[in-house]
Amino acid sequence: MAKKASKSEDKNSTPSPEIPEMKVAVGEGIRRLPVYLLLDTSGSMTGAPIEAMRRGVELFKQEGEQDTFVKETVYVGVITFGGAAEFVTRGLIPFDDFEPPPLPASGQTPLGQTFWLLIESLDKDVKAPVKGKEKGDYKPLVFVLTDGMPTDEWQEPHNEILKRQAKKVVNIITVGCGPYINQQNLKDIATGPTFNMDNDDASFKNFFQWVTQTVKAVSKSVSQRGGDEKPTIISPPPEGMQYIP
Repeated sequence: MAKKASKSEDKNSTPSPEIPEMKVAVGEGIRRLPVYLLLDTSGSMTGAPIEAMRRGVELFKQEGEQDTFVKETVYVGVITFGGAAEFVTRGLIPFDDFEPPPLPASGQTPLGQTFWLLIESLDKDVKAPVKGKEKGDYKPLVFVLTDGMPTDEWQEPHNEILKRQAKKVVNIITVGCGPYINQQNLKDIATGPTFNMDNDDASFKNFFQWVTQTVKAVSKSVSQRGGDEKPTIISPPPEGMQYIP
C-alpha cells in the first residue's frame, strides 16, 4: 500500500515540426484496460479552460459509449487536483458506470497528492498477472492535463510510479494546458509523449476525441491474439496540440 497523500503547504513555484512515431506499451493480460484522467482543476484553469475541459470529458464519455471494445474493456479512474486531490470515481469503474463529473476550478495544484492517489489505485485496483493462471489487466494509460506547475512535492511519488514499471508499465502522457505552462516539468512527468494544447474549446474537444481514438486503438489491439505482446501505434495528436520534443 502506498503512503497516503497528505496536505502540503501551498508554495509558489518551439514546437517541433516532426512528431515521432508514438507507441503505447501494452502488457500481458485480459479483460480490462485501465484509463486514468488526471485533471488540473486549480484556480489557473478558471473560466474558459475549465469549461472546455468539462465539455471534453463529456465528449469522451459520449464517443466511448458508442464503441463495443471500449465499453467491454475500459475501466476509468478520474482524479482532479485543485486545492486538494480528489479521486472522483473512488477507484477504477466500468466505462458504462462512468459519468462526467462537475469540474469547479479553485486552489493550488497538488500534483504530488494526485500521484499518491494514483499509486494507491495502481496497487489496489489494477489486477496483476498470476503465473500459470490469470494474465491480469492491460497496462494502464494515464493522461495528465496540467500547466506543469505543481505546488507540492511530486518527484517522490513520481519515482514510486516509475519503480512499478517492472510489474506494470504505466504510460503517462502529459498535456500542457492553461495560461502558464512549464514545458520542462511536463516532460519530466511523462513516461510517454508530451504536448502543449491551446486553451480554446475546439482544442479540448479535439484532444478528448484523440484520447477516445487512442483508447479504442489500444483496446482493439490488445483484444487480438498476441496483441498484448507488442506496442500499439497510436495516431498523431490533432490540431491544437503541439508535440514537445
